Amino acid sequence: MKNNILIVDDSKTICNALKSRILNQLNIEPIIAHSLKECAQVLLKYKGKIEVALLDLGLPDAKNGEIVEFVTKFDIPSIVLTSSQEDRDNIFQNKSIIDYVIKDDGSFAYDYTVGIIKRIIKNKDIKVLVVDDSKTVSLMISNLLKRYQLNVLVAFDGVEALKILKENKDISVIYTDYNMPNMDGLELIKTIRKDYTKDEISIITITDSKDMNLVSRFLKFGSNDFLYKGFSNEEFYARLNSALETLELFTDIKDTANKDFLTGAYNRRYFFTKGIERFNEEENIKLCMIDIDMFKLINDTYGHDIGDIAIKEVISVINRCLEDLDAIVARFGGEEFCIMLFNIQSKEFLLMLEKIRKTFENNIIKTIQGDISYTVSIGYALNKLKSLDKMILASDEGLYKAKNSGRNQIRA
Repeated sequence: MKNNILIVDDSKTICNALKSRILNQLNIEPIIAHSLKECAQVLLKYKGKIEVALLDLGLPDAKNGEIVEFVTKFDIPSIVLTSSQEDRDNIFQNKSIIDYVIKDDGSFAYDYTVGIIKRIIKNKDIKVLVVDDSKTVSLMISNLLKRYQLNVLVAFDGVEALKILKENKDISVIYTDYNMPNMDGLELIKTIRKDYTKDEISIITITDSKDMNLVSRFLKFGSNDFLYKGFSNEEFYARLNSALETLELFTDIKDTANKDFLTGAYNRRYFFTKGIERFNEEENIKLCMIDIDMFKLINDTYGHDIGDIAIKEVISVINRCLEDLDAIVARFGGEEFCIMLFNIQSKEFLLMLEKIRKTFENNIIKTIQGDISYTVSIGYALNKLKSLDKMILASDEGLYKAKNSGRNQIRA
Protein backbone atom coordinates (compact mmCIF):
# COMPACT_ATOMS: atom_id res chain seq x y z
CA MET A 1 0.00 0.00 0.00
CA LYS A 2 1.22 3.49 -0.82
CA ASN A 3 2.15 5.58 2.22
CA ASN A 4 -0.40 8.44 2.13
CA ILE A 5 0.04 11.18 4.73
CA LEU A 6 -2.87 13.53 5.51
CA ILE A 7 -2.36 17.04 6.89
CA VAL A 8 -5.45 18.85 8.21
CA ASP A 9 -4.68 22.47 9.16
CA ASP A 10 -6.18 25.80 8.15
CA SER A 11 -2.76 27.49 8.10
CA LYS A 12 -1.23 27.34 4.62
CA THR A 13 2.14 28.30 6.10
CA ILE A 14 2.17 25.27 8.41
CA CYS A 15 0.86 22.96 5.67
CA ASN A 16 3.55 24.10 3.24
CA ALA A 17 6.31 23.75 5.83
CA LEU A 18 5.23 20.22 6.72
CA LYS A 19 4.67 19.28 3.09
CA SER A 20 8.16 20.44 2.14
CA ARG A 21 9.86 18.44 4.90
CA ILE A 22 7.81 15.28 4.32
CA LEU A 23 8.48 15.42 0.59
CA ASN A 24 12.21 16.06 1.02
CA GLN A 25 12.87 13.58 3.83
CA LEU A 26 10.38 10.78 3.06
CA ASN A 27 9.79 11.28 -0.67
CA ILE A 28 6.04 11.29 0.01
CA GLU A 29 3.77 14.09 -1.15
CA PRO A 30 1.17 14.58 1.59
CA ILE A 31 -2.53 15.22 1.01
CA ILE A 32 -3.72 18.59 2.34
CA ALA A 33 -7.09 19.56 3.84
CA HIS A 34 -7.88 22.92 5.44
CA SER A 35 -11.15 22.05 7.18
CA LEU A 36 -13.15 19.16 8.60
CA LYS A 37 -15.31 19.20 5.46
CA GLU A 38 -12.28 18.88 3.17
CA CYS A 39 -10.89 16.16 5.46
CA ALA A 40 -14.14 14.19 5.10
CA GLN A 41 -13.88 14.37 1.31
CA VAL A 42 -10.25 13.15 1.43
CA LEU A 43 -11.06 10.25 3.76
CA LEU A 44 -13.91 9.08 1.56
CA LYS A 45 -11.66 9.24 -1.50
CA TYR A 46 -8.69 7.49 0.15
CA LYS A 47 -10.62 5.15 2.44
CA GLY A 48 -8.23 2.64 4.03
CA LYS A 49 -5.22 4.22 2.31
CA ILE A 50 -4.14 6.90 4.79
CA GLU A 51 -1.07 5.90 6.80
CA VAL A 52 -0.87 8.80 9.27
CA ALA A 53 -2.94 11.96 9.85
CA LEU A 54 -1.69 15.30 11.24
CA LEU A 55 -4.64 17.09 12.85
CA ASP A 56 -5.04 20.71 13.90
CA LEU A 57 -7.32 21.05 16.94
CA GLY A 58 -8.71 24.44 15.91
CA LEU A 59 -10.24 24.38 12.43
CA PRO A 60 -12.74 26.92 11.04
CA ASP A 61 -15.55 24.34 11.12
CA ALA A 62 -14.23 22.33 14.09
CA LYS A 63 -12.89 24.78 16.67
CA ASN A 64 -12.89 22.42 19.66
CA GLY A 65 -10.95 19.44 18.36
CA GLU A 66 -13.91 17.63 16.77
CA ILE A 67 -11.58 16.61 13.94
CA VAL A 68 -9.93 14.07 16.27
CA GLU A 69 -13.15 12.18 17.00
CA PHE A 70 -14.06 12.29 13.32
CA VAL A 71 -10.75 10.81 12.09
CA THR A 72 -10.85 8.21 14.89
CA LYS A 73 -13.80 6.59 13.12
CA PHE A 74 -11.43 5.71 10.28
CA ASP A 75 -8.90 4.08 12.68
CA ILE A 76 -5.98 6.20 11.43
CA PRO A 77 -2.92 6.81 13.67
CA SER A 78 -2.90 10.56 14.27
CA ILE A 79 -0.55 13.28 15.46
CA VAL A 80 -2.21 16.32 16.99
CA LEU A 81 -1.01 19.78 15.94
CA THR A 82 -1.71 22.14 18.82
CA SER A 83 -0.75 25.65 19.87
CA SER A 84 -1.31 24.99 23.57
CA GLN A 85 0.80 22.97 26.00
CA GLU A 86 -2.33 22.65 28.15
CA ASP A 87 -4.01 20.39 25.58
CA ARG A 88 -1.50 17.59 26.04
CA ASP A 89 -3.09 16.02 29.15
CA ASN A 90 -6.26 15.23 27.21
CA ILE A 91 -4.66 14.33 23.88
CA PHE A 92 -3.72 10.73 24.63
CA GLN A 93 -7.21 9.83 25.87
CA ASN A 94 -8.19 9.17 22.25
CA LYS A 95 -7.14 5.69 21.14
CA SER A 96 -5.88 6.81 17.74
CA ILE A 97 -3.60 9.63 18.95
CA ILE A 98 0.07 8.62 18.97
CA ASP A 99 1.71 11.96 19.71
CA TYR A 100 1.31 15.71 19.70
CA VAL A 101 3.34 18.64 18.38
CA ILE A 102 3.40 22.20 19.70
CA LYS A 103 3.23 24.26 16.52
CA ASP A 104 4.89 27.28 18.13
CA ASP A 105 8.13 25.27 18.40
CA GLY A 106 8.81 26.08 14.73
CA SER A 107 11.26 24.05 12.67
CA PHE A 108 11.97 21.66 15.57
CA ALA A 109 8.27 20.75 15.65
CA TYR A 110 8.20 20.05 11.92
CA ASP A 111 11.31 17.86 12.04
CA TYR A 112 9.94 16.02 15.08
CA THR A 113 6.68 15.39 13.22
CA VAL A 114 8.49 13.93 10.22
CA GLY A 115 10.46 11.69 12.59
CA ILE A 116 7.24 10.29 14.08
CA ILE A 117 5.77 9.68 10.61
CA LYS A 118 8.93 7.84 9.60
CA ARG A 119 8.69 5.80 12.80
CA ILE A 120 5.08 4.76 12.11
CA ILE A 121 5.92 3.65 8.56
CA LYS A 122 8.88 1.58 9.80
CA ASN A 123 6.95 0.04 12.70
CA LYS A 124 4.84 -2.17 10.42
CA ASP A 125 7.85 -4.48 10.07
CA ILE A 126 8.84 -4.54 13.76
CA LYS A 127 7.81 -7.19 16.32
CA VAL A 128 7.42 -6.49 20.03
CA LEU A 129 6.85 -9.11 22.75
CA VAL A 130 4.86 -8.25 25.88
CA VAL A 131 5.44 -10.56 28.88
CA ASP A 132 3.10 -10.10 31.84
CA ASP A 133 0.90 -12.53 33.77
CA SER A 134 -1.77 -9.84 34.16
CA LYS A 135 -4.13 -9.91 31.19
CA THR A 136 -5.24 -6.37 32.02
CA VAL A 137 -1.69 -4.97 31.93
CA SER A 138 -0.64 -6.96 28.85
CA LEU A 139 -3.77 -5.81 26.99
CA MET A 140 -3.14 -2.18 27.94
CA ILE A 141 0.49 -2.31 26.74
CA SER A 142 -0.47 -4.23 23.61
CA ASN A 143 -3.05 -1.60 22.68
CA LEU A 144 -0.47 1.18 23.07
CA LEU A 145 1.95 -0.71 20.84
CA LYS A 146 -0.69 -1.49 18.22
CA ARG A 147 -1.64 2.19 18.16
CA TYR A 148 1.99 2.71 17.07
CA GLN A 149 1.45 0.17 14.25
CA LEU A 150 3.80 -2.42 15.77
CA ASN A 151 3.33 -6.20 15.48
CA VAL A 152 2.57 -7.39 19.02
CA LEU A 153 3.07 -10.85 20.54
CA VAL A 154 1.99 -11.69 24.11
CA ALA A 155 3.25 -14.18 26.70
CA PHE A 156 2.01 -14.62 30.27
CA ASP A 157 5.23 -15.93 31.82
CA GLY A 158 8.94 -16.26 31.06
CA VAL A 159 8.75 -19.85 29.81
CA GLU A 160 6.10 -18.96 27.23
CA ALA A 161 8.11 -15.88 26.28
CA LEU A 162 11.21 -17.96 25.48
CA LYS A 163 9.13 -20.29 23.32
CA ILE A 164 7.71 -17.32 21.35
CA LEU A 165 11.20 -15.81 20.99
CA LYS A 166 12.52 -19.10 19.62
CA GLU A 167 9.78 -19.05 16.96
CA ASN A 168 10.23 -15.32 16.23
CA LYS A 169 13.93 -14.53 16.17
CA ASP A 170 13.23 -11.12 14.62
CA ILE A 171 11.63 -9.67 17.77
CA SER A 172 13.13 -6.23 18.42
CA VAL A 173 11.73 -5.13 21.80
CA ILE A 174 10.54 -7.07 24.85
CA TYR A 175 8.47 -5.61 27.70
CA THR A 176 8.60 -7.81 30.78
CA ASP A 177 7.07 -7.74 34.25
CA TYR A 178 9.10 -8.92 37.27
CA ASN A 179 6.72 -11.09 39.32
CA MET A 180 5.42 -13.91 37.12
CA PRO A 181 4.79 -17.66 37.58
CA ASN A 182 7.17 -20.34 36.23
CA MET A 183 9.96 -17.86 35.44
CA ASP A 184 10.20 -14.28 36.70
CA GLY A 185 11.36 -11.29 34.67
CA LEU A 186 14.90 -11.33 36.04
CA GLU A 187 15.49 -14.97 35.09
CA LEU A 188 13.92 -14.31 31.70
CA ILE A 189 16.34 -11.46 31.00
CA LYS A 190 19.37 -13.50 32.12
CA THR A 191 18.30 -16.33 29.81
CA ILE A 192 17.68 -14.05 26.81
CA ARG A 193 21.03 -12.32 27.24
CA LYS A 194 22.83 -15.65 26.76
CA ASP A 195 21.81 -15.49 23.08
CA TYR A 196 20.96 -11.85 22.35
CA THR A 197 22.96 -8.71 23.10
CA LYS A 198 21.52 -5.30 23.98
CA ASP A 199 22.04 -4.11 20.42
CA GLU A 200 19.98 -7.02 19.06
CA ILE A 201 16.96 -6.96 21.39
CA SER A 202 15.96 -4.08 23.66
CA ILE A 203 14.39 -5.21 26.95
CA ILE A 204 12.22 -2.80 28.94
CA THR A 205 11.30 -3.91 32.45
CA ILE A 206 7.97 -2.87 33.95
CA THR A 207 7.80 -2.79 37.73
CA ASP A 208 5.75 -1.33 40.58
CA SER A 209 8.61 -1.84 43.04
CA LYS A 210 10.33 1.27 44.40
CA ASP A 211 13.34 -0.80 45.41
CA MET A 212 16.23 0.85 43.57
CA ASN A 213 18.37 -2.25 44.16
CA LEU A 214 15.90 -4.27 42.10
CA VAL A 215 16.07 -1.76 39.25
CA SER A 216 19.87 -1.81 39.29
CA ARG A 217 19.83 -5.65 39.25
CA PHE A 218 17.63 -5.61 36.17
CA LEU A 219 19.95 -3.16 34.43
CA LYS A 220 23.01 -5.17 35.49
CA PHE A 221 21.58 -8.41 34.11
CA GLY A 222 20.66 -6.94 30.74
CA SER A 223 17.59 -4.73 30.83
CA ASN A 224 17.98 -1.69 28.56
CA ASP A 225 15.40 0.46 30.35
CA PHE A 226 12.56 0.31 32.88
CA LEU A 227 9.11 1.76 33.41
CA TYR A 228 7.32 2.21 36.71
CA LYS A 229 3.71 1.09 36.58
CA GLY A 230 1.43 4.09 36.39
CA PHE A 231 3.50 5.56 33.55
CA SER A 232 1.87 8.06 31.24
CA ASN A 233 1.31 7.30 27.56
CA GLU A 234 3.70 10.10 26.70
CA GLU A 235 6.49 8.52 28.76
CA PHE A 236 5.70 5.09 27.30
CA TYR A 237 6.10 6.31 23.72
CA ALA A 238 9.18 8.39 24.54
CA ARG A 239 10.99 5.35 25.96
CA LEU A 240 9.76 3.13 23.13
CA ASN A 241 11.07 5.59 20.53
CA SER A 242 14.40 5.73 22.33
CA ALA A 243 14.67 1.93 22.30
CA LEU A 244 13.82 1.62 18.60
CA GLU A 245 16.13 4.48 17.58
CA THR A 246 19.03 2.95 19.54
CA LEU A 247 18.51 -0.43 17.84
CA GLU A 248 18.47 1.28 14.44
CA LEU A 249 21.66 3.16 15.30
CA PHE A 250 23.39 -0.13 16.14
CA THR A 251 22.09 -1.62 12.88
CA ASP A 252 23.44 1.33 10.89
CA ILE A 253 26.85 0.97 12.56
CA LYS A 254 26.91 -2.76 11.81
CA ASP A 255 25.88 -2.15 8.20
CA THR A 256 28.67 0.39 7.78
CA ALA A 257 31.18 -2.13 9.11
CA ASN A 258 29.82 -5.24 7.38
CA LYS A 259 28.36 -4.10 4.07
CA ASP A 260 29.75 -2.85 0.79
CA PHE A 261 28.86 0.84 0.41
CA LEU A 262 28.02 0.59 -3.31
CA THR A 263 25.81 -2.50 -3.52
CA GLY A 264 24.58 -3.09 0.03
CA ALA A 265 25.89 -6.68 -0.18
CA TYR A 266 28.07 -8.00 2.64
CA ASN A 267 31.77 -7.23 2.34
CA ARG A 268 34.62 -9.72 2.20
CA ARG A 269 35.48 -9.33 5.89
CA TYR A 270 31.94 -10.12 7.05
CA PHE A 271 31.72 -13.02 4.60
CA PHE A 272 34.68 -14.78 6.17
CA THR A 273 33.60 -14.01 9.74
CA LYS A 274 30.03 -15.24 9.31
CA GLY A 275 30.88 -17.77 6.60
CA ILE A 276 33.35 -19.69 8.78
CA GLU A 277 30.80 -19.70 11.61
CA ARG A 278 28.10 -21.15 9.34
CA PHE A 279 30.62 -23.52 7.69
CA ASN A 280 31.31 -25.09 11.09
CA GLU A 281 27.58 -25.42 11.84
CA GLU A 282 26.17 -26.70 8.54
CA GLU A 283 26.75 -29.81 6.44
CA ASN A 284 24.77 -28.99 3.30
CA ILE A 285 26.76 -26.10 1.83
CA LYS A 286 27.12 -24.87 -1.75
CA LEU A 287 29.25 -21.97 -2.95
CA CYS A 288 29.68 -20.01 -6.16
CA MET A 289 31.72 -17.11 -7.54
CA ILE A 290 30.15 -14.72 -10.07
CA ASP A 291 32.11 -12.31 -12.23
CA ILE A 292 30.94 -9.75 -14.83
CA ASP A 293 32.23 -10.60 -18.30
CA MET A 294 34.28 -7.91 -20.07
CA PHE A 295 33.75 -5.45 -17.24
CA LYS A 296 36.79 -3.38 -18.21
CA LEU A 297 35.17 -2.75 -21.60
CA ILE A 298 32.05 -1.36 -19.84
CA ASN A 299 34.18 1.03 -17.80
CA ASP A 300 36.30 2.07 -20.79
CA THR A 301 33.27 2.59 -23.05
CA TYR A 302 30.78 4.22 -20.67
CA GLY A 303 32.83 5.42 -17.70
CA HIS A 304 32.96 4.41 -14.05
CA ASP A 305 29.52 5.81 -13.16
CA ILE A 306 27.89 3.36 -15.58
CA GLY A 307 30.28 0.68 -14.33
CA ASP A 308 28.93 1.26 -10.82
CA ILE A 309 25.38 0.83 -12.14
CA ALA A 310 26.41 -2.48 -13.72
CA ILE A 311 27.92 -3.65 -10.42
CA LYS A 312 24.79 -2.71 -8.44
CA GLU A 313 22.65 -4.58 -10.98
CA VAL A 314 24.47 -7.81 -10.06
CA ILE A 315 23.11 -7.69 -6.50
CA SER A 316 19.65 -6.76 -7.74
CA VAL A 317 19.53 -9.82 -10.02
CA ILE A 318 21.06 -12.14 -7.41
CA ASN A 319 18.51 -11.09 -4.78
CA ARG A 320 15.62 -11.70 -7.19
CA CYS A 321 16.92 -15.13 -8.14
CA LEU A 322 17.69 -16.23 -4.57
CA GLU A 323 14.22 -15.30 -3.31
CA ASP A 324 13.89 -16.87 0.19
CA LEU A 325 16.93 -19.16 0.05
CA ASP A 326 19.26 -19.25 3.07
CA ALA A 327 22.40 -17.55 1.77
CA ILE A 328 25.23 -15.10 2.42
CA VAL A 329 25.90 -12.81 -0.54
CA ALA A 330 29.10 -10.77 -0.60
CA ARG A 331 30.98 -8.50 -2.95
CA PHE A 332 34.54 -9.78 -2.94
CA GLY A 333 35.91 -6.76 -4.75
CA GLY A 334 35.62 -5.10 -8.14
CA GLU A 335 33.06 -6.99 -10.22
CA GLU A 336 33.38 -10.30 -8.34
CA PHE A 337 30.70 -11.68 -6.02
CA CYS A 338 30.44 -14.78 -3.83
CA ILE A 339 27.30 -16.62 -2.71
CA MET A 340 27.30 -19.21 0.08
CA LEU A 341 24.07 -21.25 0.24
CA PHE A 342 22.78 -23.61 2.91
CA ASN A 343 20.36 -26.54 2.93
CA ILE A 344 19.77 -26.57 -0.81
CA GLN A 345 19.76 -29.66 -3.04
CA SER A 346 22.28 -29.89 -5.88
CA LYS A 347 19.63 -29.85 -8.60
CA GLU A 348 17.94 -26.77 -7.14
CA PHE A 349 21.31 -25.06 -6.73
CA LEU A 350 22.30 -25.62 -10.37
CA LEU A 351 18.88 -24.46 -11.58
CA MET A 352 19.32 -21.30 -9.52
CA LEU A 353 22.76 -20.65 -11.06
CA GLU A 354 21.35 -21.12 -14.55
CA LYS A 355 18.53 -18.71 -13.69
CA ILE A 356 21.11 -16.09 -12.68
CA ARG A 357 23.18 -16.64 -15.83
CA LYS A 358 20.17 -16.49 -18.15
CA THR A 359 18.72 -13.42 -16.40
CA PHE A 360 21.92 -11.49 -17.16
CA GLU A 361 22.00 -12.82 -20.72
CA ASN A 362 18.54 -11.32 -21.33
CA ASN A 363 18.91 -8.28 -19.08
CA ILE A 364 18.99 -4.71 -20.41
CA ILE A 365 19.90 -1.78 -18.16
CA LYS A 366 18.66 1.66 -19.16
CA THR A 367 21.16 4.45 -18.41
CA ILE A 368 21.59 8.12 -19.34
CA GLN A 369 24.09 6.93 -21.96
CA GLY A 370 21.69 4.41 -23.46
CA ASP A 371 20.89 0.75 -22.94
CA ILE A 372 23.70 -1.56 -21.80
CA SER A 373 23.82 -5.31 -21.31
CA TYR A 374 26.39 -7.84 -20.21
CA THR A 375 26.77 -11.48 -19.22
CA VAL A 376 28.36 -13.17 -16.21
CA SER A 377 30.53 -16.24 -15.70
CA ILE A 378 29.96 -18.50 -12.71
CA GLY A 379 32.19 -21.04 -10.95
CA TYR A 380 30.87 -23.27 -8.19
CA ALA A 381 31.62 -25.91 -5.54
CA LEU A 382 28.81 -28.44 -5.24
CA ASN A 383 29.94 -30.22 -2.05
CA LYS A 384 31.30 -29.16 1.32
CA LEU A 385 35.09 -29.41 1.32
CA LYS A 386 37.58 -29.42 4.21
CA SER A 387 37.50 -25.66 4.64
CA LEU A 388 35.74 -22.55 3.40
CA ASP A 389 38.96 -21.44 1.70
CA LYS A 390 39.05 -24.68 -0.31
CA MET A 391 35.44 -24.16 -1.43
CA ILE A 392 36.28 -20.64 -2.57
CA LEU A 393 39.38 -21.91 -4.38
CA ALA A 394 37.34 -24.63 -6.13
CA SER A 395 34.74 -22.05 -7.20
CA ASP A 396 37.50 -19.74 -8.45
CA GLU A 397 38.88 -22.58 -10.57
CA GLY A 398 35.40 -23.14 -12.01
CA LEU A 399 35.13 -19.42 -12.75
CA TYR A 400 38.50 -19.51 -14.52
CA LYS A 401 37.28 -22.41 -16.70
CA ALA A 402 34.05 -20.53 -17.53
CA LYS A 403 36.00 -17.44 -18.60
CA ASN A 404 38.45 -19.43 -20.73
CA SER A 405 35.65 -21.43 -22.36
CA GLY A 406 34.03 -18.36 -23.86
CA ARG A 407 32.35 -16.67 -20.85
CA ASN A 408 28.61 -16.58 -20.05
CA GLN A 409 28.94 -20.11 -18.65
CA ILE A 410 28.68 -22.11 -15.43
CA ARG A 411 31.57 -24.42 -14.51
CA ALA A 412 32.63 -26.55 -11.53
